[in-house]
Amino acid sequence: MVNKNKALTAIYPGSFDPIHFGHIDIIRRSVVIFDEVIVAVAYNPHKDSALFTPDERVEMIRESIRDLEPRARVDKFSGLSVDYAERIGASVIIRSLRAVTDFDYELQMAHMNRQMKPNIETVFLFANPKLFFSASRLIKEVAGYGKRLPELVPDGVMNRLRVKLQVD
Repeated sequence: MVNKNKALTAIYPGSFDPIHFGHIDIIRRSVVIFDEVIVAVAYNPHKDSALFTPDERVEMIRESIRDLEPRARVDKFSGLSVDYAERIGASVIIRSLRAVTDFDYELQMAHMNRQMKPNIETVFLFANPKLFFSASRLIKEVAGYGKRLPELVPDGVMNRLRVKLQVD
């Protein structure tokens, strides 16, 4: 039974290295469904090979979703998403699906999380068809060749990519 007096908090975990419009679309759609959405930047201090530091990623996300506050906010964590969700009192983990290849991995992860924490649900949102090909890995690669990507990333993110990758 759903407790109508308790806010429904969800986390949207990911590396977000960097955030792109595909991520932002999921966040925008999620704040319509949940009372609070925490965009949770995942990092591993022992083997994180991300281009941007966790703090840089948090700042880029804050800049990109500022208009969604206070329904959406940003945090960072290290460890398992399901443990983080439980620690902050979230009852839902949001995951996005782009292609069939995502489904197998995400289904396995959802079942593993359910095994560990049966009180935390995983909800899947399908990527916007116009953005389903967006992937941070591809965005970094293309930006590294000096290409501008106004249809894929906010201007602030593109500017940070250009500085970080040292391209004009």
